[in-house]
Amino acid sequence: MTKNGSNARKAKIRDSAARSGKTYRQAARDIDDRAEIKAAIRAAMHSPEALAEERESYLAKMLTAELPETVKVCLYALSGRLGTATHTDTRGVKCSKIELAAETGLDVEATCLSLYLAEAHGWVTAFHDDEARLTVPGEDISMYQGLLDRWERVVAAPDVYGPLQEAVATQTEAELSEREESKRRLMGGR
Repeated sequence: MTKNGSNARKAKIRDSAARSGKTYRQAARDIDDRAEIKAAIRAAMHSPEALAEERESYLAKMLTAELPETVKVCLYALSGRLGTATHTDTRGVKCSKIELAAETGLDVEATCLSLYLAEAHGWVTAFHDDEARLTVPGEDISMYQGLLDRWERVVAAPDVYGPLQEAVATQTEAELSEREESKRRLMGGR
């Protein structure tokens, strides 16, 4: 470490200066200004009141879900860390799986399996660099559906999309016919 930071920080400043055509000192000032802006945004978004409200809302939904107790315990513990991730998202959490195991009293492998199960059910995103985001299954469906519905040019290549659309329709019809046939056989077999 040097007086003004690590060699990695200096390399980042040099790269920024080279890309922007600014001096080293100007690039360093810009990087520091951006860090201050990010910190201000984080502070505004991560007020204790906002985080408490976010946690309460998340727990109200998660605790009533059909999940194994170990999954609920892990998610409950993680909800106490809302806002700790490096992103400005209030649902972001930073916690290693080993830390979470120690905090919950679970075995490390059981903690990992519980988190995988929570991810499979849609209650947490995958962990990357000990960070994840707590989610509620299906919470973004209407937003993305609305965006897709308003998108002006959905099909970019009709010659590619058309045959796939027909294949999906044909396969769907075959699946529905097969189900109906199975129902008839079951009902007739009684």
